[in-house]
Order: sequence, then structure tokens, then C-alpha cells
Amino acid sequence: MMILLLFLIAAGETPEPIPTLPMIEEINPAEYVVGPGDILWFSIQGGIPAELSGSDAGSILYITVTPDGYAVIPSAGAWSVAGLRLYEATDLIEAGFNSRYPGLRGMAGLAVIRRFRVPISGQVVSQGMYNVSGASRLTDLLDLAGGIIAPGSWTSIQIVHSNGDTSEVDITEFILNGIMRSNPVLSLGDRVHVPLADEFVRVEGAVRISGNFATAYGGSPEDNVWSGSARGMVEYIPGETVSILIQRIGGTRSWASRDSCYVIRTLPGGQEEKIRAPLDTPSIDPELLPGDRVVCPGLPPIVAVSGFVYSPGVYPHTADMGAFFYISQAGGLLREASESGIKIISPDGSEASIDDVSGIPPGYSITVPRKTFVGWEDPLLIFTSIASLVIAWKSLN
Repeated sequence: MMILLLFLIAAGETPEPIPTLPMIEEINPAEYVVGPGDILWFSIQGGIPAELSGSDAGSILYITVTPDGYAVIPSAGAWSVAGLRLYEATDLIEAGFNSRYPGLRGMAGLAVIRRFRVPISGQVVSQGMYNVSGASRLTDLLDLAGGIIAPGSWTSIQIVHSNGDTSEVDITEFILNGIMRSNPVLSLGDRVHVPLADEFVRVEGAVRISGNFATAYGGSPEDNVWSGSARGMVEYIPGETVSILIQRIGGTRSWASRDSCYVIRTLPGGQEEKIRAPLDTPSIDPELLPGDRVVCPGLPPIVAVSGFVYSPGVYPHTADMGAFFYISQAGGLLREASESGIKIISPDGSEASIDDVSGIPPGYSITVPRKTFVGWEDPLLIFTSIASLVIAWKSLN
């Protein structure tokens, strides 16, 4: 069967755009590898001759690289460009054309990036085949597949190439440090597999963890210490410290007590050891071991109101607001409430009067006690109760 030569000739018109993924960086002619489906542009100063374009006018010729890897200019030649770097392919076309037409000087470049499909399997949200472009990198495919799930390995992602060779990629080097070689460009014929990780560490508290991690280790809101905290299980990376791990999973919440983070480690005898790991103290940054549990406590962004108010409960913290703001959130004071006896209680249990705290910090509690004596209402209540008992006794006798 004769191979169909896919080429587009349009004088002065741009080919219909092909949807592409957003690119991380601009195309580097020294790195981009040309392949079937790429559309190249070719131009000659003064316009394309009619014998090449099939028209009396035009300044640009668009050429689609054929399935067998050739760039074809009718009446000028065909050049095998698949597998060449972009600058090599354009140099080859320009030199070939100039030798055929010594009086003309042609120039070539990349007009539209090719599209193809790459399969991904293993520990991702959605396995399958995805459309990528000749500029797509591994992170683009992982995003299309929904990301790596908790049991998956970030450090040993496998890319099986069309020639049978396999590359192993540690994507964390790109995520943490921007090292581009750890986020390779995908090629036609590649197959990607995300294997299971061998060992894990657990993280919990006032940290940011993607939902994919949180669902693997008791991450439902009902299991959390407070609303907004998180739990997760992530791959253990040898040599990683606590601060690097927290950076890798997304950092801490704004209400985290960063200086109070710690590691729980199970010793050979079964006992547990607590190791300090303050995140902002570089001199204390313990190296993790498989099975460690990293905890970052924090003051939850809430204020609790209890006592003699209409709706005791927990309310969202609002910066710089005083006690009566939260009491109003709770419906206001009951008639029996003692305004002068209101107490502000810190997370460590210490108490302060309402006059001593102008803005209630997150994690604090407000307690509204009952009045010890409610004016004439208490004696009246006692008298009324006695009268009711007397009337009830007389009615029985």
C-alpha cells in the first residue's frame, strides 16, 4: 500500500491550530525531536515560486512530516527528519533546498507541534491512553491521569521506550528543585508505569496533603483532630528530612505550630520515641526512617463559645475580633448570663478576663457563667415554687 504523504500547502495562510497542552517552557531547537505529525514552515524571501506552491502568490509553505518520517517539498525533494533535533531537521531541509535552487535561500522552522497518545498504568487515579504533544513532559501526563495515588512511587516511575529501553524517573527532583532532566519529554511509542512504593511515612496535623494521599490513611474529616487537619501516607525517600517531606507534600496550614512539629518513631522493642522536629530550626531537622509518623500540631482556626448563650458551639475565627463578636455569633447572652464573669481560656488552659483580651486568637474558648443572684427573679422563683407545692398539697387533701 502506497504511503500517503501528508503535507499542507497554503500560500500566506496559517494551518488550522491543533489543541495542545500548556507548555512548561518554549521549544528549544537543540532539544526538540521532530517526528511524524509535526508541521514545519518553509519560507523564501520574496515568496514561494509557483512551481512549488501551485499558486501565483504566497510566502510560506507548510509541510506535515509524513508517517514514515519525511518532510516533502514538491519539485524540490524529500528529507528524512524523524528522530532529528529540530535544528538538525531545519538545517537539512534548508541545505537540500538551497542545493536544488542555488539562487534562492530558504528558511524552515516548527509551525505546529504533533499530537499522539501515550498509555499510563499503575498507581494513578485514572489509567488509560492520553493525548499529549511533542512538547509534553511526564508531569503533563500525570496531571491528565489525575495524579499519583498514595501507594504509588514518585521516585521510580518507569518509561518504556519504543526501542525497548526503560528509563526510571524520580519526579520529586523536578517538583522540589526544578531539575528538568527529572521531568522528561514524552515521545511517540513511550509507555509510562507508576509502580507501588516500597516503604512509607505517615503525616498528620496542620499540613497540606492532596486528597489522593489523605484517602489512603484515615483521612476522612471524622478521623481528624479538628476540621481542616489532614492525615496521609507518602512514599519514604532515603535521606529525606522532616522539613523536606513537609515541603514535598505541600507545606503547612497557616495555623500550624511549626516549632512544635515532631516525629513518632517505633523502636525495635516496640516502644515509641518522640523526636523534636521544629520546621524553622535548620539545626534540628531529623532524617526520617520508614514507618515514621510526622505530626505538625496547630491551633485550629475556630473559637469555642460555651455557657449561658443561646447557641453554644464552635465558630470560625475572624482576625482581631473580640469576645462579644463570637458571643453574638452564638446568639447572644441569656438572661441568666453573667457578663462580668466571662472568661477567655487559651489552649494551654490559662484563663483571662474579657477586659484583658481585645482580639481573640484562634483556638481559644469563651465561657459565659451564670449570675450568682438574678435580682428579684430568684426570690420570686423560690416563692412561686413553694406556693405551687402548697396548692398541690391542698388539692390532694
